[in-house]
Amino acid sequence: MSFSSGPFEFTRDVCAAVNSVRRGLLGRSLPSALYHYTRFDRVLKIGNSRTLWATCAADLDDKKELDHGAEFVHSEVLRKVRSGVAEFPQMVLEHLPAALPDCKRWTFVACFCAKQDSLFHRKKYGEYCLEFETHSSWEPQLRPLCLQADVQYYRAIYWRYKQRKAIRRAIDSIADSAARNAVQGSWMPSIARFCARNASQLLMDLIVSFKTPTFRPEKEWRIVCRPSLALNSLDPDFEQGSFKHLVKVGPTRYVELQTQAPNRGQVICGHPRSMIPFRSIYRPDGFRRDDDEQRHIRQMLTENDCPDIKLR
Repeated sequence: MSFSSGPFEFTRDVCAAVNSVRRGLLGRSLPSALYHYTRFDRVLKIGNSRTLWATCAADLDDKKELDHGAEFVHSEVLRKVRSGVAEFPQMVLEHLPAALPDCKRWTFVACFCAKQDSLFHRKKYGEYCLEFETHSSWEPQLRPLCLQADVQYYRAIYWRYKQRKAIRRAIDSIADSAARNAVQGSWMPSIARFCARNASQLLMDLIVSFKTPTFRPEKEWRIVCRPSLALNSLDPDFEQGSFKHLVKVGPTRYVELQTQAPNRGQVICGHPRSMIPFRSIYRPDGFRRDDDEQRHIRQMLTENDCPDIKLR
């Protein structure tokens, strides 16, 4: 196979394989709603901006989990190489650990859980719980206004053996795909790096869903957002350049996710209409009639033409 098609077929194969791993981890059904915990001031900001932030993986609090994932990649690469692979697959595999760190800065994560009343999330993030409807669709309603973005649901993986198993399956698929789409000649090193870069990004998609078993009762989920992988260019900046303008800098680096009005699915152009992304606001101790925070929230909802959003 010539170099003009090999790396792109490789990327398609690996995307399909890692997506199969992801779907196996998600389970048979998606919760009808997911919940995001935050503070009062953030409720107003999310409502007024009609956006939810996805935080850069490099800025997440649980960096140890990313380190664990990188360790699994390193050990599984060694296992696969020692088992015996051809030259091109070996080159791709050996580039994976070094390519992973750069993927963190292009991976953005919004965190949710499937519990309406999570004591842990309340204490860590805030008393207000925003309910986001999924429509039981595996395609997230929340996404950036960019055609060059890939957005997927990931279910948090808590047990180490499941995390390692997921990485092992992905590494095996990467090696098999590299063997099927092998290239020869002087282009081999550069194409191996290209393939490893794309494969590492797909591995990072999995790794950002890793959590310690301590948090298993929280039933956490992720929306993972990143640049779409280029299938028609060997230029490493091709897809990142289109995505770069979405990245904003505040306390952390983030990308804004929006839910578009019902005509979503048409070609995005101009200034598409967005809507407040959550369908209800829950507070464990409820809302009193004379509650000043409740008054501000209702005012915000009214000003954004969403007075029917429920406060519970």
